[in-house]
Amino acid sequence: MTYNEVVNIADAYLIPLISELYGLEGYLTKPIKAHSGGRNVVYTCEKEGADVKILRISFLNDRSREDFLGEVEYIRYLFEHGGSVSDVVSSQKGNLLEEITHNNHTYFICLFDKAKGKMLVENSYRYREGAPINEYYYNCGKALGKIHQLSQEYRPGSRRYSFFEKSMLNLSINCFPVR
Repeated sequence: MTYNEVVNIADAYLIPLISELYGLEGYLTKPIKAHSGGRNVVYTCEKEGADVKILRISFLNDRSREDFLGEVEYIRYLFEHGGSVSDVVSSQKGNLLEEITHNNHTYFICLFDKAKGKMLVENSYRYREGAPINEYYYNCGKALGKIHQLSQEYRPGSRRYSFFEKSMLNLSINCFPVR
């Protein structure tokens, strides 16, 4: 299934269901332009007087429900313990992750609060007016250090595959093909 096929399915079928699941009635849902190698279909959800949300629809079959659940549980943990991350929004059912099946294909859905602030590109690649760039690097290091500290203390409820598990599997398949 291609990205464009998923966008068409999302617009026709998934977005109305997702709006009900997350209470997004009245929100304007607009796709975010995909980047090269993107693995998800992503939308902004905007409504006057409400915080902007980011909707992610995952459609590739290379990860399990437990992988996705492990990811959003970890993000929620980071947020609740002071990590500089956007929070995961629970559905009306209280779930961090929803699953929708359409035409025998499963889509994993999650919603996030949009991160506060600006992207560097929006400020002509300047961190802050008058601030030296090394302040930016210092603050990035501080945020990453906090996430690292929290990660060391984290005990997952749902297990997500280790980056090295998938990477080493792909490496061994590519380097040592079966004949």
